[in-house]
Amino acid sequence: MNKASIDQIKTKAQDLSNAGKKWHFHILTPECQLNETDKYALILENTSDGEVFVCYSDEPYMNIGKELVKLLHGDDVVKENTTEADNSKLSEQVTKILKRAKKLNAKGTSWHHHMLFPGCRYNKHHDKWVIIFEDKEAGEIIESITSEEPKSDLLHIETLFYQQKKAG
Repeated sequence: MNKASIDQIKTKAQDLSNAGKKWHFHILTPECQLNETDKYALILENTSDGEVFVCYSDEPYMNIGKELVKLLHGDDVVKENTTEADNSKLSEQVTKILKRAKKLNAKGTSWHHHMLFPGCRYNKHHDKWVIIFEDKEAGEIIESITSEEPKSDLLHIETLFYQQKKAG
């Protein structure tokens, strides 16, 4: 992984988006199963060109994450409240994720998730889309695996995620 500043990652993401390249990002917490450090990590993967950039911090990248998720998935991926997205059909796993995330948010307990794209360095299901929910309080990991991009699922999860003060 190439170390980069937060500004370099933002610029790189914008450049990749403008060029129509395949990219995505991860916010890893210190307790995250994917994180090999004791810091928060923001990782940008350029899967078109096989590049990976990382920036470390003592604080989560919530604001930059919200910017990048909108750049990646569109401005409407994060709603102001979850009722705006409640009309779609959700899988059993995503329903379980949302129920748990809502409880954690209500208690003020931080949580995080990952959206693993096909070709992602962390994706064991190489050609599938995978949402991983890490609930450190319950010691549970919930996965939702789909053949198509789970845009509706992501809308629900991202809205709840960015309602937190701090990812955990």
